[in-house]
Amino acid sequence: MSVLNTIDKLKNGERAFIVCIGDSITEQNYHLRGKLNYVGQFAEKLIDTYGRKFMLLNAGVSGDTTWGVLDRLERDALRFRPDLVTVMLGMNDSTRGEAQVAAYRRNLEEIVGRIKAAGGEALLLTQNPLDFNVHEGAVASRASYPLYAQACREAAMATGTPLCDIYERWNEETGGATNQHLMLMDDSIHPGERGHTLMAGVLIEFLGIR
Repeated sequence: MSVLNTIDKLKNGERAFIVCIGDSITEQNYHLRGKLNYVGQFAEKLIDTYGRKFMLLNAGVSGDTTWGVLDRLERDALRFRPDLVTVMLGMNDSTRGEAQVAAYRRNLEEIVGRIKAAGGEALLLTQNPLDFNVHEGAVASRASYPLYAQACREAAMATGTPLCDIYERWNEETGGATNQHLMLMDDSIHPGERGHTLMAGVLIEFLGIR
């Protein structure tokens, strides 16, 4: 048995519809310089392993937050009756500071609840860490970001939702070294091609896709 029934469906030759929702790290954009981000690499792996038995929709929107996804979840995901919705959010939420960590967690729990109520499975993902040795405004405004990553873990536990902890694995790979971290980044907050390859690999391994 896989972590998710959706993967078992694909293994059994059944069709599945997957939506990946998130912010600019999920959205396919210029930070990849024409290469595939983690969503695209995930889709390629699904094709390689299971053939074209699935449809995958990238519903990433640059700058988005859990508040924004709550507003668009029906329009951009649930109306398609997906088998699985992956949710990767927190980078932009964290600009609201420590005072909004609990609200962020509640938002994630509501997003998961709506997905399940619509008959789908949810998968929560943490995002890449930030290196606070990089003295840029985009990083400084996200000083509470580690608390948001922890809140994502707590939301997964509270709702009984699988969690793919990219944040933790990224730190393991870099050993907390700034130079190793920056080799995976395109700018101070967005992963580049190497970072997305790491993220895709963590996701694929977590789902047990060979």
